[in-house]
Amino acid sequence: MQTWKVLMENGRSCFNSKFWQDAEVCYQHAVEQIKLEWDEKPENKELFMAWISAQHNLAAVYEEQGHHYTALRYLTMPHQWMMSLLRGETASDALKALATQAVKVTLVPLLDFSHRHPICDSCFDALQVSPEWLEDPHPTMH
Repeated sequence: MQTWKVLMENGRSCFNSKFWQDAEVCYQHAVEQIKLEWDEKPENKELFMAWISAQHNLAAVYEEQGHHYTALRYLTMPHQWMMSLLRGETASDALKALATQAVKVTLVPLLDFSHRHPICDSCFDALQVSPEWLEDPHPTMH
């Protein structure tokens, strides 16, 4: 069985060669491998960011194929999860700190995507975008 790191590299190679289906399979399997490791280490920053990266890579695969709705879903999912972690009471302080760092990582690609493929106002509002997320690299939650 290949590790998630090898799967991500293989996915990137397939993506660069425009082998969309092979890239998709690699990234999907990488997500599965990341989740298996993550269950044992939920506060592991490398796994946390790798999961976001794999979701964004899947979004890129779908966007390249013209499947914009699916691409948007793969961009939205990590952002919404970060926001739910920040609002949730059950997440540990360490996990909330990771989510705080990751919000900009999840938000900027969504905003870039919305410039290439305009999204409806209600979908945009659901992103919970506020100016401080974009200005401050380490935003403070209130």
